[in-house]
Amino acid sequence: MSARIKIAYGDHAEQFGHLYLPPEPVDASTPVVVVIHGGFWSGQYGSNLGTQFARAVAGAGAVAWNIEYRRVGAGGHWPEMRSDVLAALDVVAGAVQHHAPAGIDDVRVIGHSAGGHLAVWLGGETGSKVRPSRIVSQAGVLDLEPRGASGRTNPAVEALLQARYEDDPALYRSASPAARAPIGIPTICLHGSEDVQVPVAQSERYVETARAAGDDAQLTTVPGEDHFAFLNPDSRCWALSLDAVLGGSGG
Repeated sequence: MSARIKIAYGDHAEQFGHLYLPPEPVDASTPVVVVIHGGFWSGQYGSNLGTQFARAVAGAGAVAWNIEYRRVGAGGHWPEMRSDVLAALDVVAGAVQHHAPAGIDDVRVIGHSAGGHLAVWLGGETGSKVRPSRIVSQAGVLDLEPRGASGRTNPAVEALLQARYEDDPALYRSASPAARAPIGIPTICLHGSEDVQVPVAQSERYVETARAAGDDAQLTTVPGEDHFAFLNPDSRCWALSLDAVLGGSGG
């Protein structure tokens, strides 16, 4: 089992991540995989959701950086959250290098559900010290703006942004990955066909929008699997996630 190293990237109790190192020594050719957990942006869920996948990534030969961040009910809302994921990404070029001098030019980001939202949103940030080479969204919430006849927004999104869409549509657009395309980073969206928590239409619309804007975006829909299959090592979603984030690394 991979050793776990805790690294703080801020003073708040939720500003930390766990680093997992592969069995073999790392060098500049070793990719770093940033794992962003989901859980409706809620403090009820934590980075332990990403632990098993991070260990699998390290076991396959990459460096895994499983991050925590301030969440609703655990120290933050959108301003704190976006600041934290950016800071945690930049740590790859900082404190992470002390423990794992790996390649900062091959940093891959993967996130599940709300973590998928954060992963793809990060791709639209151009001022970070580290620029991802690849992003993988696992059933990500990729469009925060309300769609459909009802015009209703998800209560979890309202809690995250602390505003209703009709009161601040610009805020919703600024936090929505779909509104940021093109981001110029290859993006792979994975989604279970039986997902009722985050409809597969979220990934379908994002990929269509991103491609129309000129991005390299792909979608794989997994028949018969649901939202939580990405947390199950025996699922097809899990296997596809490892392939998507490790492909090209020899892992």
